[in-house]
Amino acid sequence: MAAVPLQSLLIFTNQFAAMIASQLPLVDVLDNLAKETPQRKLRDVVDDVCDRVKHGVDLGDALAIHPDVFNDIYVNVVRAGMSSGRLDDALSHLSRYLTNADVVGKKLKSALSYPIFLTISFAVAFNGLTFFLLPRFQSMFSAFGGDLPAATQVMMRMGETWRNYWMLIAGAFVALVVGFVAWIANPDGRYLWDQRKLDFWVIGPMWRMAALARFLRTFAVQVRNEVDILDALRLAAPASGNRYVEAIVFEIADDIERGTGIAEAFRERRLFSGIVLQMISSGEEAGSLDTLLLSAADYFDRLLDNQLARWTSLINPILTVVLGIGIAGMMIAVFLPVFDMGSAMRH
Repeated sequence: MAAVPLQSLLIFTNQFAAMIASQLPLVDVLDNLAKETPQRKLRDVVDDVCDRVKHGVDLGDALAIHPDVFNDIYVNVVRAGMSSGRLDDALSHLSRYLTNADVVGKKLKSALSYPIFLTISFAVAFNGLTFFLLPRFQSMFSAFGGDLPAATQVMMRMGETWRNYWMLIAGAFVALVVGFVAWIANPDGRYLWDQRKLDFWVIGPMWRMAALARFLRTFAVQVRNEVDILDALRLAAPASGNRYVEAIVFEIADDIERGTGIAEAFRERRLFSGIVLQMISSGEEAGSLDTLLLSAADYFDRLLDNQLARWTSLINPILTVVLGIGIAGMMIAVFLPVFDMGSAMRH
């Protein structure tokens, strides 16, 4: 079955929180949600959860049976809310967490959509010229004789090479992509890639901001719902989406388990510096770690948003100009001999 969209899970969580806050019985809430949820897979899952709860299964355990819909973070926060008697608060925190994840995902898609559209347009134009226009012009130019402009000759050689070897070139590209995917599917390869990509120019710092924001927000939500600090760290680590960051967080959890202070354990890792250390240190001292972690996550989200907006505003016009020049250059190279056809016919 198809995966449950994040937007559907967010709407479900909002409704769940509102109905629990109204002090309706849990079974009635789940039964109503199962009937009202429009997304088919989520509706079936909620119906199954409701049935299990009716038969005495704990809500957290019932949700955990469906890890493809409710991940460890979701289940753990719900369990903490149930044990503390504040399920409505726990669901509200999850709702805000999912809202933020949805907003960030949409911003990334929006930032990438225009460059992808331009690249596809360029590829379509190039292939149209190569496979349809150039062969016709080539035979026409050969009939008239004469020397073709250098730009036209280069374009024709490029077109001929692509027509003759496109399957080989495309196959090599696909092989590279498949090899890369296989490499990062391996734990060692994924760890190395996640470590190295944080050092890339421009995009590396943005990857770091996104990973830290996801980790800090997930960590904060669990701390706020009274999840044990070690469990909260180990459950929040995968939320970073980066195996290198995840490994460092697990090391921090191990240090804390051996008696190291929270701020001190973070301070020993170069990845966490500046505002993160300041917030964690202040939160540990003041007993408001969750609030300051959320503030740090918000800070990185705003910083990431500003960086995305900045580079999108620079890259999109530059890419438009570059690809526009490329397409114009191809058209000029192809049609230049037409303008000089009279001279070619006299030879």
